[in-house]
Amino acid sequence: MFKNRLQTVLAAMCILLVLATACLSLSLIILNPPRANFPLWLALAAIFVGQSALTLTAVTMPRPPAWLRTLVAAGACFLFGIAVWRVRETLSSSHFEGYNLLLGAMLVVQSALTLAAFAAPPRSVAVQVRL
Repeated sequence: MFKNRLQTVLAAMCILLVLATACLSLSLIILNPPRANFPLWLALAAIFVGQSALTLTAVTMPRPPAWLRTLVAAGACFLFGIAVWRVRETLSSSHFEGYNLLLGAMLVVQSALTLAAFAAPPRSVAVQVRL
């Protein structure tokens, strides 16, 4: 199914991010904290799940098309930007949110793995020509 260990770890990271997003979304709905920004969180959750789904799709394809590889790599850069923003806001805020640090770390790891797997062009198959 997966071509190498990097893609296996990337797939596991995508699944973990989706599970963490679901857990945080559920806790936000159940606990209903007073400072919660539901529209922002739902938008971020949709981005996390969408990017993870695209990445999982690309990982499971034998030869993903160039447009999908580019889209997944660009999404990884976007996730990295979100991670930096969330961690920075958490560290500079008077109200510390530990889950933001953990989620930010998960986003950084997924972004790095995605870029390692899809940013470089795919290895071409060498063709031997006999004369």
